[in-house]
Amino acid sequence: MNRLTERGRYIAIVATLAFLTACSLPGPSQQVEKQYFVLQDQGVSTAVSNPGAMPCFSLRITTPGSAAGLNTARMAYSTEPNRLDYFAYHEWIAPPAKMIASLMESRLQASGLFSAVLAGSPDVRTDLRLDSEVLVFQQDFTGDGGTLNFTARVNLVEVQTRSLLGSEIFDYREPAAGNAEAGVAAANRAVDRFLDDLSGFLYTSSTKINCPD
Repeated sequence: MNRLTERGRYIAIVATLAFLTACSLPGPSQQVEKQYFVLQDQGVSTAVSNPGAMPCFSLRITTPGSAAGLNTARMAYSTEPNRLDYFAYHEWIAPPAKMIASLMESRLQASGLFSAVLAGSPDVRTDLRLDSEVLVFQQDFTGDGGTLNFTARVNLVEVQTRSLLGSEIFDYREPAAGNAEAGVAAANRAVDRFLDDLSGFLYTSSTKINCPD
């Protein structure tokens, strides 16, 4: 009887261990795939230009700089001051500054404000140079609801004289609910406003000098 009892206990212990081991082993889990998003031009420039004058300045757009933590394709957000986090499964296809530079080039080429608009390489000399830096580009959940915050600094320089024709900081806050998709839509709205304002800024700043001979 004692042998049967000991054997029964042994079987019970083995069965329990097998059950616990099976529960602890990682089973098949669903992998969450990353989603990638882009910034797109939402419209045509609304800058006021002089229809009676031919554009006479060429413009080069230098590669924009990025504040610390933003020179990445990872999608940034903050839940408390002085802290930056990133969404795990949502990313931009490229760092925001790089996408914004491409949008600036295409928008300004279509604006008719300049005789030529180039980007990147300094090998070709132009009359004017546009320097910029993305200072803030993230979703902010520190207050009620959520916002997409975008701040950029731009400088327009006359290349020959190295004169600063204009400098401006553009700051935007767009409502964005508590998810990455809402942040993407808000980011596109903010960048669209920036492109409109940038065209107006460049027109006003470039009229401070005369056309080259």
